Amino acid sequence: MSIGKRIKELREKIGLTQEELAERVQISRSALANYESGYREPKGDILVRFAKALNTSTDFLLGNEVKIDKTKKYELDEATRLFARLSGLTPEGREKVLRELEWIEELERKRFLERKKKQNQEKN
Repeated sequence: MSIGKRIKELREKIGLTQEELAERVQISRSALANYESGYREPKGDILVRFAKALNTSTDFLLGNEVKIDKTKKYELDEATRLFARLSGLTPEGREKVLRELEWIEELERKRFLERKKKQNQEKN
């Protein structure tokens, strides 16, 4: 798969338009279209900006083999979907989601500690 196809696939996966990605990478929409179509290939700093904007590595964009176990791939797919959904929210909406996430993390931490305490008590 070409660099352009990888860029397009990731862009679509996270729900960005060409205009939005071009703005994040600080290039024109037509330049992005040329990259995605394979007419041109991004070099150096532009490739790095693509990787940052798409939350991936330059290795992935270049097609270098990156081995990921199935569990990690599932987690990355989930993270990509969550990122896409969050990026569509207002700043206030994102802040609310983050507060809820912190609450859930704290709840799970407490449950984990309670289970460990119970396991230790059963051992003694």
